[in-house]
Amino acid sequence: MSRRWVYGPTKALGSVEIAVPAMLESHGPVRPGFLDKTGFERLFATADGETAVDLAAAAATALDDAWWRDKVDGLIHVSSTGSLVAPGNAHLLHERLNLPRDTFLLDINDACTGFVRALVVADSLIESGVVSSVLVIAADTYTKLYDESELKVSPLFSDGASAVIVSRSPLSDVPDGTATSVWEILASAFLSEGDKASELCITHDPNRVAGHLSMNGGAVFNFVLRNIDTVLTRLGREAELVEGAPIGWYVHQGSRTVVNAAEKAVGAERDSLFRAGDYGNVVQSSLPFQLADHPSEQEIIGLLGFGVGLTMAGVLVRQSAA
Repeated sequence: MSRRWVYGPTKALGSVEIAVPAMLESHGPVRPGFLDKTGFERLFATADGETAVDLAAAAATALDDAWWRDKVDGLIHVSSTGSLVAPGNAHLLHERLNLPRDTFLLDINDACTGFVRALVVADSLIESGVVSSVLVIAADTYTKLYDESELKVSPLFSDGASAVIVSRSPLSDVPDGTATSVWEILASAFLSEGDKASELCITHDPNRVAGHLSMNGGAVFNFVLRNIDTVLTRLGREAELVEGAPIGWYVHQGSRTVVNAAEKAVGAERDSLFRAGDYGNVVQSSLPFQLADHPSEQEIIGLLGFGVGLTMAGVLVRQSAA
């Protein structure tokens, strides 16, 4: 793969803070050790009337859009909580950001693996010549998909969004302080078990605009255990890395328990990759949030997402200073 200049990511969270211990006290009881296993002390929800498009716009403008507005010719929006059945949120965000009419727009209906897929798609679009620079947005408002009393899901998810620009070549007039790096995708791997989609899915619900979220946490955990070694092996083989080569890993923050399982699989110390205790599972923005908050000094970084589908997606990236 060719080198890509990457700017960001930036991030945005819902404006309503939720204390998880108080939630559990109000709607419990829960099994012993529940809070330690999920790992999330604090969550963030959107206010009534606030949508994923609002969060997406906040993340995009956090990039200080004055410098990139006339340089980006593609917009990829990843979300599973669209405001309309059609068009998707990319079109609504296009209007909100006042982007040129000839901007290439693409909506991806995905969740926890969405950032990985969008990154690979953006790279492919640039390689094919369709676009030269892509604004990749991930945004979801999962707290609107269930009642707070539904403790299988409510102590886990926050509403969040992220934005990153992927470009064929260096962009000009980049403001000081904008995170900038050069990436080269070395390998990608994808695995899905569509026959188990009902274990973690959003169904139509006439009482909710975006539907209703249901999850079998045990089935999702077993899916990760069953498949993570296969995905890691495919990534290592495609990237032709020497066994034991150091990798700076970022894994989806589904819960502390599932992150601990991923840590064991990649050979990381326990709790070294669990980073979202203060804000929760922000779905596809989980990986960009970590990239923003915990930049790795390793030459090779790995991004691994898993969840709704059931599906898993990973990439290995060589990074260097711009």
